Amino acid sequence: MCNVCWQTPCDPRCPNAPDRILGECAECGEVMCEYDDEVWEDDEGHLFCSHACASAYHGIFRKW
Repeated sequence: MCNVCWQTPCDPRCPNAPDRILGECAECGEVMCEYDDEVWEDDEGHLFCSHACASAYHGIFRKW
């Protein structure tokens, strides 16, 4: 039992609750959680951990 929210498992609002997993990056497979700083989604619902992964997935590369 949690010593903050007094529930098992923790209430989602409890600071001891585990982060909710959103999914994996469609390009590199990194697991992304609800409170990650950067999560990208395309029009087809694919999730990406960064702009670079989203660009690579769709074959977009910056040409110098």
